[in-house]
Amino acid sequence: MKNLTIIHSLIFVFIVCISSSCSSSTQLENEWSDKSYKKEGFKKILIFGMATKSWKKKVFENEFVTAFKKYDIEAVAAWEELPEDKQLNKETFEIYFKDQHIDAVLVARETGESTKETMYGGGSSFVAVGFYGFYVSTAAVYQVPGYLDNETVIYMDTKLFETTEGKLIWSATSQSYDPKTTSDVIKGVTYIVVNQLYAEDYIQ
Repeated sequence: MKNLTIIHSLIFVFIVCISSSCSSSTQLENEWSDKSYKKEGFKKILIFGMATKSWKKKVFENEFVTAFKKYDIEAVAAWEELPEDKQLNKETFEIYFKDQHIDAVLVARETGESTKETMYGGGSSFVAVGFYGFYVSTAAVYQVPGYLDNETVIYMDTKLFETTEGKLIWSATSQSYDPKTTSDVIKGVTYIVVNQLYAEDYIQ
């Protein structure tokens, strides 16, 4: 009976290991930061998600808002304030957000998908229009269709801007491997990005 219990335990551990190896994972890459920027810790951050579908944009923004709250950082989801027919630019920022004392803007953007071996379709592209850095990064997105095979890799680009001059102060790309759902991608990216910003004292 004891041997049978040991065998069952080993089988359980094996199954857990296999399941873990097959689960989605997210890695942060190509991290960059403005070394000259004096970090004082942002207190209120506007979250602007860029996606081809409005529901996905809302999920992006809501997830980041929730993640920042864990660090007692006030975050604002752009979709709650900015009408769907409006783009984030200097004029709309001043109309909808200027009086909210927002000191940083985080832009999360889908940049494409690939297979394990082959990049396809060019991902997403956007029209570079605007006044300052983060306005350019919130221009309209257009998804280029492509072909998917084997292991799925989802690419995202995340940028952090300060609002005094609209300067880019931190950016990174991320890769999510074999996500089962869109929620897996968003939660993975949100977790790793917010923790990294905290580790680097952008939020305190």
